[in-house]
Amino acid sequence: MVQTVDFIDTLSLPTKGHVTIGESNAALVHVSGPQDPRLRAFIKRHGELSAILTMPSRNDHIPHHSKLNAAIEELIDDTRSLGIIPQPILDRIEELTKQWDLDSFVETAGEAWKKALDVYNSLSQSYDTIVRHDKLANLLIRKVAWHPHQPLLAIALWNNSVWVYDLSVESWYSCGLSHPVQERVMTLEWKPMSGVVLAVGCENGVALWHVFRDHSPTGTAATWKEPDALKDKPSEVLSKVYRTPTRGENRGRDTAWIGSSVIDGLDGVDFMAWNPRGELLALGSAQSPVVYIRDETSKKLTELRLNMRPTPPHFIRDFQSLAETISNVKATLGSAVKPDTHTSVRPTHERGHYGVTVCCLSWSPCGRFLLVGYLSEVARVYETATWEYIEMRDIKGALQSVCWTPDGNNLIYSLQGDDLLRAIHLETRAGSLTWIPMNNIKMSLRHDDIEICKGRLRLEDTTGNHKYREMYRKRFGDRNVEELEEFGPIEELALDANGERLAVRFRDADLVGIVLVKSLGSMLRDLDIFMPIGFVQGPESEGQRADDDENERESKASSIAFVKQFQGGSMLAIAWGSGRINFVPFYYDTEKGSM
Repeated sequence: MVQTVDFIDTLSLPTKGHVTIGESNAALVHVSGPQDPRLRAFIKRHGELSAILTMPSRNDHIPHHSKLNAAIEELIDDTRSLGIIPQPILDRIEELTKQWDLDSFVETAGEAWKKALDVYNSLSQSYDTIVRHDKLANLLIRKVAWHPHQPLLAIALWNNSVWVYDLSVESWYSCGLSHPVQERVMTLEWKPMSGVVLAVGCENGVALWHVFRDHSPTGTAATWKEPDALKDKPSEVLSKVYRTPTRGENRGRDTAWIGSSVIDGLDGVDFMAWNPRGELLALGSAQSPVVYIRDETSKKLTELRLNMRPTPPHFIRDFQSLAETISNVKATLGSAVKPDTHTSVRPTHERGHYGVTVCCLSWSPCGRFLLVGYLSEVARVYETATWEYIEMRDIKGALQSVCWTPDGNNLIYSLQGDDLLRAIHLETRAGSLTWIPMNNIKMSLRHDDIEICKGRLRLEDTTGNHKYREMYRKRFGDRNVEELEEFGPIEELALDANGERLAVRFRDADLVGIVLVKSLGSMLRDLDIFMPIGFVQGPESEGQRADDDENERESKASSIAFVKQFQGGSMLAIAWGSGRINFVPFYYDTEKGSM
């Protein structure tokens, strides 16, 4: 029988004001500053640390595409050729057009309408879909993704541009990847076995970028040959080819080409995953129950549809819609009247959540299986050779984040609205896939945990015995119990390439949990594979409690990802709400190396 193991009483939070610099053989190292002897000892033993990454300037080398400005420039050219308006007036209009971003004016004028529309959507549409888009819109860094074979980190920003950072030389590619087709970026995925192809999932479909660096000596534009995308990348024949500014305009170092793929019926790409060989690209939307599989060789599309029960009569659907709207109105009014009312953290299936749209996509490491999760709490594993599937009925809830272990024998996952870390073991018996649920763990602070601590302290104040107060001070890193906040549900999981370190990002915490994962192989010997070792605290906390919502948001992580190749263990990239990224190395003896 599956059990839940609570580790919160055995874990200690990093000391307030300290920063986590890495792991040394299952022990996280936190330092108070540059003069901390633990920092010197860590560097002496393991080498240098990577510097904290600050995003480029908002306007540096990002190609800007204004649709209204372009239309006005075209109108000015036509008017100039006809000679209707005097030339000085046209020159002045053209000068103002270059100075003003007319698209931003339109966006500002439409903010009132957008807010009214958001209120309507929150009362009438899918709550989880809107919340997901709303949270991403408020983040400076929406998503980070490591290249599977090179130390290249792709970073999607708030303005729908994507930047590439080369960790091997610690420098940015000189131009941001931006284009009119690339609006509302939701996800990033490097194509395996391709070198430099980056897929960007956005509102209009998928933008396929070809990003490569020119390592030849810098010269003049006249002596430099413009690259040919079809010649340089013959395996990628694109229907539409665009290019970023020329060598002289982008500092003469980097070139990027883009080809777009728009799929009818898919309202935005929220989830995307390449198979391990880079031959198939799975696409899903948070507003559609259909998963599209795009064959990169033949450009063929395969649709995986969620066949639900027969559609109920129209009057029943109207009643269900009315009941859901009333429920959302009650929840909205309740949060407005009583903003401090606490809501327990629990899976979506315990809160009456409904929906048939996609919420998760993940390929197995061997490429044989594709896991698809739906908001209707259905999880399917497709056999990619035939696209036949089985439903995993032990996953009771809508999937939030999923990681396959490198051997493909275990699936680590979390559910939407839940803070438990879960796993199942997969086996193939008699040619069919079977699974065994494993024990869950809890490593987050809940509202009830904090209230228990406060109750014990109040009892101590009456008895005069202060053993709990000192114990809590050490356990919570010199934080007062009164300032503790619950971690909230798990939002993102990241597993390193060795399958031995798991990073856990919570919705409301400024700490990232770190868990040791036990390798079991193909035979199940133990239902316990998780062992939490502590929490990573970033440079954003500064040891001070946030004074407002803006500072509180900046102190929390917005995206996490492990680098695919790292000597001596693994390295985690953490993007913070302030727009900074730091790299946390984990040095340990891997089970692969010890074999």
